[in-house]
Amino acid sequence: MSSQCDVVIVGGGLAGASLALALDRQGLDVVIVERGSWAEVQHEHPQTVHDFDARVSAVAANSWQFLGEQGLDLPSVRRQAYRSMQVWDGEGTGFVQFDAAELQVSELGAIVENSVLLAALHDKLKQSRVRTLMQQEINAIDTTESEARIELKSGQTWSAQLLVGADGALSIIRQYMGVDVVEWPYGQSAIVATLQTERIHEHVARQWFLRTGPLAFLPLSHPSDQFVSLVWSAHEGEAERLMQLEDGDFMDALAHKSEIQLGAITAVSQRICVPLRQRHAMNYQAKRCVLVGDAAHTIHPLAGQGINLGFADVSVLAEELGRAAKKGLDLGSTLVLARYQRRRKTDNLVVAGAMEGFVRLFDQQNPVVRWLRNAGMSTFNQLSPVKRKVAKIAMGLA
Repeated sequence: MSSQCDVVIVGGGLAGASLALALDRQGLDVVIVERGSWAEVQHEHPQTVHDFDARVSAVAANSWQFLGEQGLDLPSVRRQAYRSMQVWDGEGTGFVQFDAAELQVSELGAIVENSVLLAALHDKLKQSRVRTLMQQEINAIDTTESEARIELKSGQTWSAQLLVGADGALSIIRQYMGVDVVEWPYGQSAIVATLQTERIHEHVARQWFLRTGPLAFLPLSHPSDQFVSLVWSAHEGEAERLMQLEDGDFMDALAHKSEIQLGAITAVSQRICVPLRQRHAMNYQAKRCVLVGDAAHTIHPLAGQGINLGFADVSVLAEELGRAAKKGLDLGSTLVLARYQRRRKTDNLVVAGAMEGFVRLFDQQNPVVRWLRNAGMSTFNQLSPVKRKVAKIAMGLA
């Protein structure tokens, strides 16, 4: 005999946890199945580079608004707002700067450690009606015309109108759905770590487009303002070479490539190297299942849009399911899920295409292309109305 609920969400990460809270606020009966453990809130402030989570997200203004609507106490979340974004062509003179003051907003976004944000979401889940099954893995999935059912390795079974795949890039829900996935490697790997710098970051997010891939310094929350998150995407051979460097040589290379913008790099945490791939599911819904976040799409991290696309998925899906529930519709029906897919798939494809275009553009070493690229960046930086429009789109405000 299986237990019943309205929606089963597989994956209790940022997308799955936020979706559960959004659906719970609309009165739906929700169960989360998560293979990991609860993320614990860290009350003490980090003291060294080793105390930070190396994995961070650049969360846009509209995503913070969505999280606040789910009841998160945003002032209590350790986050670092950035009020300016500076982008250089590392192989030329091209430069673009975005400023919050120019857009008449308090911040462009905020950098938050993934574990810190997840802990805040999990803490909120514990206060909700959502039933969260931690350290559980799926043994079998079955769907019929009237319900979706999962069997856990613990022996529990659950039946629901809808099964949500929020279980990441290698989603088992997507595999069960049998949908085609378009994917290819970027030929780059991202090196992520935490850095301590000689100079303060001044609440600025900095990015350089180098010959071998983009390099980003993202400001982190600390009283000294001397800690930043590193995301250095490089061609696989170069990334492997950088990973083999001793810490001192690696920090020297970073200081050189960042044009000493923050002075010397004085400390670096353990480095993590992640191969980069773009993926996009051709369909987000099938067999009473639906995909959100990385289960539906992954993109290059150069503009930090991945997590914001995921929160946009969650926001739209929660809205569509809430509307369907009020009308008494079947939450797992193609009619309901197709509306979600129509609203999100095009936007996700546009952003994925833009990221692909940026990667290819800055990978070009043809002197003519490089000259046009630098001239284009400099011209764009002078076009205030256009620049404001682009910035508001990136922030989810337009």
